[in-house]
Amino acid sequence: MSTSVIEPGTRLAGRYRLEEKVSEADGSTLWKAIDEILARAVAVRTFEPGFPRAAEVVTAARTASRLTDPRLTQVFDADDDGELAYVVSEWVSGETLEEMIISGGPLAPGRAARFVSEAAEALTAAHQSGMSHLCLTARHLVWTTGGTVKLTGLGVEAVLCGVNSTEPARLDALGLGQMLYAALTGHWPGAASESSLPSAPERDGDYVPPRELREEVPAAVDEIVCRAMEIGAPEEPLTTPAEVAAALTRVPRTPLPLFAGLQSGPPPSVINRPRPSEAPPKTVPQPRPAATRPAPAPPQATARLSMPSAGPVSAPPSGSLAVNRPLVAAAAAVAALVIGIAAWQFTGGDDKTPSGPNATTAVPPPVASPASKKLHIASAEGIFETGVGNRPDGKVESTAPLIKDKKNGTYFETEGYKGQYMTTFGNLLKGAGVILDLGSPKQVSKVVLHSPSTSTGARVEVYVGDARDRSLLTRFGTTALGPDLTEITGTAVPGRYVMLWFTTSPTGKIQIGEATVHGTD
Repeated sequence: MSTSVIEPGTRLAGRYRLEEKVSEADGSTLWKAIDEILARAVAVRTFEPGFPRAAEVVTAARTASRLTDPRLTQVFDADDDGELAYVVSEWVSGETLEEMIISGGPLAPGRAARFVSEAAEALTAAHQSGMSHLCLTARHLVWTTGGTVKLTGLGVEAVLCGVNSTEPARLDALGLGQMLYAALTGHWPGAASESSLPSAPERDGDYVPPRELREEVPAAVDEIVCRAMEIGAPEEPLTTPAEVAAALTRVPRTPLPLFAGLQSGPPPSVINRPRPSEAPPKTVPQPRPAATRPAPAPPQATARLSMPSAGPVSAPPSGSLAVNRPLVAAAAAVAALVIGIAAWQFTGGDDKTPSGPNATTAVPPPVASPASKKLHIASAEGIFETGVGNRPDGKVESTAPLIKDKKNGTYFETEGYKGQYMTTFGNLLKGAGVILDLGSPKQVSKVVLHSPSTSTGARVEVYVGDARDRSLLTRFGTTALGPDLTEITGTAVPGRYVMLWFTTSPTGKIQIGEATVHGTD
């Protein structure tokens, strides 16, 4: 049977009813369909008999179906045993990054960083399972109508386009850099066939850095783009999605909108890209040619920070003192506020440490002393306390060392618990956590946890002391995990051991990418 004679209403495997043809190109046809058993919309891609890569596509889809990161489009079914090969996947509705830029212009830098960091974390999980994307564009990152991030086309897209690579991690890191570049500038730094956005400007064989196109891009975010895309031959390029994800955790990020606008066109997860016959195949970029970066413009800090000089303040005439003193004080306060805001703009909002004589009136002083530093973690040991059934958790102990491997894309984690009591680990655990050994007693003043959005809301208690028994440790602080970075600060507490103890999780699972401890020797 040829896909050209399939009509709306046709059923595949006795359950997928084809509703609407979305697109068709070079022997591959995309349909919106209904899974009649589960009563939900799905995307179905069919292939004409003799399609040369049908078996490869189905194999890639089956591999992708085993990935569990919710930010990756789910594959539900794939089959090539019969006359007609097909792949059934999640129907994604929302706005692609490209559509967001076209409709509203470039994203705010913090929002752009947050959007792409979600994709970087999802790709990190995929690479750990041996899968890569290889075809990333601004069309593959989606903010859904349900308020979630989706990365589409993993595995299948590369096979459809005939793309392969000997350096898949590097190619995907480049793609993440390109998406961030587009989100910040509204220009696409790649082939014109890959995007409807205007092409990014070039100079001396290299793309112009985002900060030169849009001055409000923070220097730290601009640096990440240049390192991922290897603009200007950086000394330390970002060559894996994990490295891009780790770099993005260190820059200010703002929340994404609650919901995307309803999509009127084809679902982002199933957009047809040009086949190799229409566009040259994408390959791993060779090391970028050495490019002399333009001399940086003179720092604008002075221009932003300087205030018109009024000379020394002289004493007012007698009789006016009672009126002018409040005015002078008010003027000084306003001037200090303007200077503080200007300094924050100049540094790109990266420096969270307050400064200036009046900084304490607006921002509380940091708890950590000026000498505070990141402390070395000698070892990490997983711990748990069993509940009903005395059943141990199979992942806590084996994944504990990953909390200190300096890779946000690898996780200390618990098993996934489901059912009525999943928020309390199915009542099978009373709690789980990690003991961090600092090697010798230190003064601990801050603990920072990096976690994926799937752990948001999980409750963590932090204890410090010289014993490994929680009852003998000093409680340092407790909080709920944020969507990416959580800081627990307090009065410095002495101790060799730092215990992270998790008691609840809204998703039934705990995942921590990296933990750092700060303080003094």
